[in-house]
Amino acid sequence: MTDALNHLEAEGILRDLAAVFSRGNRTDRDNPTSHTSTALLDPPLPNLEAKYRTLVEQVPAVVFMAYLDRGIGEAYVSPRIEEAMGFSQAEWLEDPIRWYDHIHPDDQLRWSVEAAEMFLTGRPLRSAYRVLARDGRVRWFQCEVKMVRRDGGQPWFLHGVGFDITELKQTEAALERERDLLGGARYRGRARRGAQSVGQRHPLQPHV
Repeated sequence: MTDALNHLEAEGILRDLAAVFSRGNRTDRDNPTSHTSTALLDPPLPNLEAKYRTLVEQVPAVVFMAYLDRGIGEAYVSPRIEEAMGFSQAEWLEDPIRWYDHIHPDDQLRWSVEAAEMFLTGRPLRSAYRVLARDGRVRWFQCEVKMVRRDGGQPWFLHGVGFDITELKQTEAALERERDLLGGARYRGRARRGAQSVGQRHPLQPHV
């Protein structure tokens, strides 16, 4: 149920952000008679932050965006990144590959494969990953990332939402350990009862 709710929340957040971001960035570039430089036409992404500051600060998740036609790196991340990862917005964005460096080493290959599939097919990326916070803690995030294309079909930007599901994963792990312990106890109980049954059927004879 939690994953389903997170997915519905993510769908709504991404839909609203993409709609306004696209409108806010629609420029003369879309007019075939325009010859103005693309770099001059695209307004800076902080405009998005100003419009959606209230929305993204209330969302119980990390919201992020990254251009695909301006090199590597995120263009926006919500303030919750500091609570989740221990980095301020500015610190997180100053390193263009910090996000990848903080994916758990055991999950980096899977992330790369799933991200490549998103780029090739255009389908959203929906998966859970472990990330390493600034203090070394392992955090779990349920992520949903979508790619938005320009009218001509070229990849434009990514936008995504990451829900911290660390407590859920810790609860699942604790329940799994409890099941293992109970399973072991049941196995030992069955083995003990089996040994007792064998002993009753075949009592040891005293040596003469």
